[in-house]
Amino acid sequence: MPQGEKQVLTTTLHRYSRYRKYLLTIMQYFGEIFIIILFVFTSYASLQKGALKVQFQSPSVPLLHYNATVREFYNGDIAIPFYSVLQSDVSLVLYYAPWDFDSQLAVQDFEKIAKKYKGQIFCTSINCWVNSGSCKKTFPKLRSFPLILGYVGANRGVQYRGPSQFEYLDNFVQSLLTPLVRIETVAELNKLLIQSTAVITGFFNFDLAKPNGFYPFYTASLRYLEYDSRKTVVFAIITNPSAAQRLGINLVKPHQFDLRLHMWNETLIYPYNENSIDTSHLLQWIYYRSHSPMQFISPNGRKNQMIQHHLIEQQRPSLILFTSSARPSYQTMVVKEVAFSYHNCVSSPRITKLVQESEIHRDAMEFSRLEFARQCGISEKIKCLSNNISANSHQPSEDDVSNEENCEFSYEPVLPKLEGLGCRTNRTLNFFVIDSHQYPNLLTNLGFSSKRIHQSNNIVFVVDPKAESYYVMTLPLTRQNLQNFVINYTENRLRRFHRSRQEKQKTKKYCHAGRVCIEEISADDFAKIVLDPLHDAVVLFKKKGCVFCEIGVRFLLKLSQMFSSPTSSFLKKNHVRQIKFVTIDAEENVLPWQHTVDKFPTIIFYPAHRKHDSRIYPHNLELNEANLLNFTLSQLSLKNRIIWFTRFCQDTSCLQEAQRQIDAQVVVIDRNIRRSRNHLLWPENSDWMSVAKIQNYVKERHFFKELGYSVRKAVVGIPGENKPDEYRDGIVLLT
Repeated sequence: MPQGEKQVLTTTLHRYSRYRKYLLTIMQYFGEIFIIILFVFTSYASLQKGALKVQFQSPSVPLLHYNATVREFYNGDIAIPFYSVLQSDVSLVLYYAPWDFDSQLAVQDFEKIAKKYKGQIFCTSINCWVNSGSCKKTFPKLRSFPLILGYVGANRGVQYRGPSQFEYLDNFVQSLLTPLVRIETVAELNKLLIQSTAVITGFFNFDLAKPNGFYPFYTASLRYLEYDSRKTVVFAIITNPSAAQRLGINLVKPHQFDLRLHMWNETLIYPYNENSIDTSHLLQWIYYRSHSPMQFISPNGRKNQMIQHHLIEQQRPSLILFTSSARPSYQTMVVKEVAFSYHNCVSSPRITKLVQESEIHRDAMEFSRLEFARQCGISEKIKCLSNNISANSHQPSEDDVSNEENCEFSYEPVLPKLEGLGCRTNRTLNFFVIDSHQYPNLLTNLGFSSKRIHQSNNIVFVVDPKAESYYVMTLPLTRQNLQNFVINYTENRLRRFHRSRQEKQKTKKYCHAGRVCIEEISADDFAKIVLDPLHDAVVLFKKKGCVFCEIGVRFLLKLSQMFSSPTSSFLKKNHVRQIKFVTIDAEENVLPWQHTVDKFPTIIFYPAHRKHDSRIYPHNLELNEANLLNFTLSQLSLKNRIIWFTRFCQDTSCLQEAQRQIDAQVVVIDRNIRRSRNHLLWPENSDWMSVAKIQNYVKERHFFKELGYSVRKAVVGIPGENKPDEYRDGIVLLT
């Protein structure tokens, strides 16, 4: 490189490096200046002490009218109402949020309770959603409304966990007013056992000023209402020493006491320290030791697993009574009597006597109800019932049998097959009772219409989770019918209930002539429409929320349009019946086992005259118009298949394939005719059935000959240039 060029290059590089260093210095200064400016603005913003702009709650307003019986503290104050609670013997406090719908409903029934027990209990409602109120500050973690607490004197509040309706709240208030029941005789104890799940009795020495163990027992009776809002476990006090001796209770020392848990089949003695009772330990002992063959299920209306725990996880069939009464009724006692006999495995005299006393008490309840309704013109029933009550106290006689024929209420003995049946089978039933008015959605989801629920207040059915089926008792609820229902289920003689529900559609109204519509059927229509032996049927099984099901319906609608395009003269001329295309919601409609599916969507073809030979559209095959058409054609009878195939053919190659199939079928028919004629040459084979068979073959041959002539005529009529094929994906004639 020459010296001059080298010097120029060196000068240029030096100048470039100087400019680069200058630019880097400027960028560094700009970065420092930007950081300083950002720091200044941040410091200025942090030094500002202006209040944050927030949106305050709207002023609280009363939820009740001004002259309501309930004292309402809608500002969230808690000091004044709790002062009144401490001054009252029994109080009921409702914590609510004004925006909560359940709270708005609960307030109405809460006011009815306040009017009924005016002067007996103090009722107040507190708005616990106001941020400035003391209730919100005292209970900041309260997230569920409404919350109802009952207070007895200065004791701790008892939380009510049941439904907020008036009837249930009334039972809760009655339990607060009388948490203990007085027992004078053994018969009264048996009556309590009939009406409840268990009875916990206490016998104390009331000669002392403060009976040892009484106050913890009283406190336990109140706190147990949190676990048992229906009061299925009754706390009772034995005040008669002779009744205590009959029960085997003998107190040696003055400070001793006795606690026992009486149940339908056994009695347990509470192990305690002679000096005191641990209330928490007593509650746990009662909760885990008490049991009954019939239980009340009362979901709280919020998301929980109570139904799943009782009916599904135990993997045992359950008999459920849906009744409209929250109190012990005639129907609940019938179920309890059957449950007692069903689980009486050792023929216990105690259980047998309890069942007999329950029946007498049940008939007495029904007699009182009919006596109250005497003006309704049913005095004859009352006469029959009074005769029946006396008959139930002894073994049935001939006079009793004659009374049974004339009276609605009759002596109902325990069937020998039922007693102890729960211990002799692997299909042992659990017995439950659910309020149908409180939880109607359970019945609706099982397939019962709202009209049927209102017509029948008492519905009995068996749920079998292993078999995924349930059975409904259709006869009136009597002990005899219920016993037969249980026995028939155990012996597997019941037909499972088929839920049938169809969406209210106006398909027939808007499906005018010239339009193609697909009918959505129910389980009740399945046998009449799909299993009709004279028609082929294509059924699409779907369910709600299935996107692919909606796509399948579109393809089925297109296929129905293709098969509906021929006129009635074409069908009549070729002796072909119309193919039925229908859909069914398989979740809302329960079909027999042989017609159930496990995937959605599922398309099944039911051929005419051979419904048992139904075929499922392959799930591994793409669902499109061409594949669905080929599947339908392949499942038709040979005659119908060729007829429809020639109807859909629009080019020469398709018609030539149809002609080849027709000629092949004619060859087969000719072979059958020759075989039948040779069979008739023998004298012993000459019967009318063989002649009729040959006549049918001749008719079929004549039909296919005419069809072949029509196909050849169509081939000749097609011009040289091929017409555009509407089904360019092609259809395949499957043999």
